Amino acid sequence: MNEAEDRKQRSIKILKAKGLPVLDSLPEIETVEDTTIRSGEAIVQRILCLTAVARAAFVGQTAPVLPFVARWNLDPHLTPDEREFLQSDSVSEADAVKFSWRIEAIVPLAWAIGLYADLWFPEEETNAEDVLEYWEAFSHPDLTRIGHRDTADILDQADLIYRAHWAVREGVSNGLHGGVVRERHHALNWLIGYEDDDWDDVQTDT
Repeated sequence: MNEAEDRKQRSIKILKAKGLPVLDSLPEIETVEDTTIRSGEAIVQRILCLTAVARAAFVGQTAPVLPFVARWNLDPHLTPDEREFLQSDSVSEADAVKFSWRIEAIVPLAWAIGLYADLWFPEEETNAEDVLEYWEAFSHPDLTRIGHRDTADILDQADLIYRAHWAVREGVSNGLHGGVVRERHHALNWLIGYEDDDWDDVQTDT
């Protein structure tokens, strides 16, 4: 059994143990050899951008987060959607929902740089305030020195969330939180460079 098939079978075993449906014909994902993980610096910059838009979404105003954006010089790292949102005078209900969910995308990225020992199963929402407060207080002398977990470990999680997302879309979540799964899938696909897409364009195919 090759690496990708072995990873697929491990994911299937985990999901079946949780009572979740699986699709055996769902293809394998990339191998270690074919994957380049985003750098630790890029991961932290992405987390900080997500922190900014999530906080603005939660408070319903963009002005309070602009000093945070300036402190970390995040403007070059904001996506077009994020920049447009932060430049708006008011926060629409749709944007508040969309960007508040980015909290859940932060979790797998933070795990990837070692902040969490394990990436827990996506069955419930994380504590948004705890996540925001951590990253708003974050400091580091040199982001270029931040690394990330082994590519194989990250691919294991990317494969698992890919197959879990299929179950959610089939309407048989069995404890999975659909919103959490969606955001993690987005973040992990960005992390592994799926289709080489930028953040706004990342696909979560199943």
